Amino acid sequence: DERTLRPGSGNASKRDARFYRDAKATIAIGDGRLEMGLKSNRRLIVAEADSSKVTLFSPLGPLTRDELELIQTQGNSSVLDRLAPAAPVALNTEWAHDPKDLAILLGLDAIHQTDIKSTLRQVENNVAIIDMAGKASGAIDGVASDIALRAKYNINLKSHRVTWLAMSVREDRAIGHATPGFDVTARVRVEVNEKATSLELTDSLLSELPLELNSGSTLLRLDSTLGGFALLHARDWQMMVDRHDVTILRMIEQGELIAQCNISSLPDLTAGKRVQLPEFQADIEKALGKNFGQFVEASQQKNESGHRVLRAVVSGLASELPIQWIYYHISDDTGRQTALVFAMDVKVVEKFAAADESIVGTFEFVKRVAPTPAPAATGETASKPASGNAATAR
Repeated sequence: DERTLRPGSGNASKRDARFYRDAKATIAIGDGRLEMGLKSNRRLIVAEADSSKVTLFSPLGPLTRDELELIQTQGNSSVLDRLAPAAPVALNTEWAHDPKDLAILLGLDAIHQTDIKSTLRQVENNVAIIDMAGKASGAIDGVASDIALRAKYNINLKSHRVTWLAMSVREDRAIGHATPGFDVTARVRVEVNEKATSLELTDSLLSELPLELNSGSTLLRLDSTLGGFALLHARDWQMMVDRHDVTILRMIEQGELIAQCNISSLPDLTAGKRVQLPEFQADIEKALGKNFGQFVEASQQKNESGHRVLRAVVSGLASELPIQWIYYHISDDTGRQTALVFAMDVKVVEKFAAADESIVGTFEFVKRVAPTPAPAATGETASKPASGNAATAR
């Protein structure tokens, strides 16, 4: 169910509330199958649509990356009505679309060049039947994408709403820092049926919820049962590896690799024993070896979960390039401990802009799942930080 809460006009964005009765995906790779879906307490979603993007979040709590990607599909219903021509047109007349609207419809961040146009083919029973076709070149997460589109859609001339869309999208996407490239044809069908009310989207239910879009509402939750931790992170972070010994995240901004974060599991300490800050710093200096330059700062604090956090910022060189590392050691009263290291080129420190704070601030230990035996891991280079040094602290 979808209800428009704010139609959007002028500088105000359009806001829709959605309730997903069923949302799931089944992915088959070789003999393996992966099934995912929205948790029952995340089926209420807000879609905030401005002129260039649609942001999805749940006012009930943070989504996971899988949940976001499940509902962040091509053919977004919040922007379908933008396909209608700005003024009345005659039969067999064609019109172009705003590239920003097409980018949202096709799941891209931007379109740089396009010849996609729509043509009014027929009018039956107050329904305009329209063809749409053409090509577009654009980008998503800074990665180039070329699309060939063929589509049909209907507009109800009484409600002025797009009520049906079917499209075939052939996409050739380049390889990114955190995602594979692909050449795929996707077929999408959207059908819109009017409904008087939705019991899940009434004023009484929505009035108590935080429906305003803010930086906190877009955070994603990462649950690593192998690593035994959970945390919240900004959407710029992508998970590359999740194993019992290490979880690797990369921060990608408009296709640029900003930083890498290695979260390494450490053996439990005796309850009550703590690693001290000078000892932590000595371990870092030893691990970095000749790459070590100097400590920029060092501190001790507690995060939102009450865990003890040691922090050290280090400057140095890796492959003759100036690098900044931010090291963390997180521990609790039971002796559980983990190490985090953020690595980045000094040229992007300003772009990094304290992106470590939400990750470390929300970090919490959870129950670990014992690892299952596996053959030798492939792609070991992927587990190295951006600096090329995989050092972690004790």
